Amino acid sequence: MKQLWDRWAPLTGPLSVACSLVGVMLVLNQPQDKDSDAKIAAYFAGHSHRVHGVVGFFVFLAGILLLLAFLTSLRERLVAAEGQPGRLSTLAFGAGIASLPLWAVSMLLANAASFAANESSAFRLDPNTFRMLADTAYFAWVAAVVVSSVIVWATSAVALRTAVLPRWYARLGIVAGVVQLFGFFFFPFFVWWLWIIVTSILLIRRPSPTPARVAQPAL
Repeated sequence: MKQLWDRWAPLTGPLSVACSLVGVMLVLNQPQDKDSDAKIAAYFAGHSHRVHGVVGFFVFLAGILLLLAFLTSLRERLVAAEGQPGRLSTLAFGAGIASLPLWAVSMLLANAASFAANESSAFRLDPNTFRMLADTAYFAWVAAVVVSSVIVWATSAVALRTAVLPRWYARLGIVAGVVQLFGFFFFPFFVWWLWIIVTSILLIRRPSPTPARVAQPAL
């Protein structure tokens, strides 16, 4: 069972991207903060729109759990190649763990109006409240993209040191991490998703490395 997990666990990466994409697409159907008050109020008055928000959040939440599984698989591969104490591997995994609540908070805020409107018929949405939640959600999203750049850089550093992954991949990873620093412009998160997919494919195609031995002091 462990061998099966070691081989196919990286597939949780593309599955995470797929779930995240569904959640994001449902959020993008919502009005923008620059839209009129009437358009915002009319959107959340529709039951189907509110359901889309709830469904989108939980599909995205499934994507976060799959991302956690992917990060765990990645850490195992990196530590096996780097050896103990695996500082770069720990850095990559730690940055991934730090990014998870940012992704979750972003989607929670983005769908907060749908949750409230769906739970109570007495709820009346203030368009400015929606704008505040939407803008805050976006900044949480940007923070998650930026923090995730550390995962990319740390993985590239291990790849360059150990050849656990191709050198061309490691070099492109350095560039991808830099692009993610500009997450405010929205599109860099596509680079993050692409990195996950490429990393997953390479991890599946390459066998798990033999754990690096730590030199023991002479007695």
